[in-house]
Amino acid sequence: MKLLGILLDIVHLLIIFFSIILYLIPVKYLKKSFKYIFLVLILTPIHWNLFNNKCILTIISKKLGSYDNMNNDEESESLFSKKYLKWLYKPIMKIIGWEWKDKNISKMAVLHWIFNYILLWYYLFFIGKEKIL
Repeated sequence: MKLLGILLDIVHLLIIFFSIILYLIPVKYLKKSFKYIFLVLILTPIHWNLFNNKCILTIISKKLGSYDNMNNDEESESLFSKKYLKWLYKPIMKIIGWEWKDKNISKMAVLHWIFNYILLWYYLFFIGKEKIL
């Protein structure tokens, strides 16, 4: 079960970084699927509010045991970010002047999604243009 949770976490990471991966894939391979990928990426942070500021993938992964090796004091709404994105978030948060706390990690996740949205917007309107729609 824990292995399934880790595989789900890998999918989770791919979703989070897909707006960057997108630039490595030729437009012709995304023509049919881009609108669905775009929809999933746009709706991802919106669903957090339905699950008490948690991602459904993190909730499922936690039930599968992916976060069992984390300290009990890290039972928070930011388990995924603390486990997999600390390498990225913590240096940026230090530059901004934010401490490594749940509230600030959540703000950092939102900042990350704003960046993802800008990348998606740029790809859609300046790279894909009429080829992707």
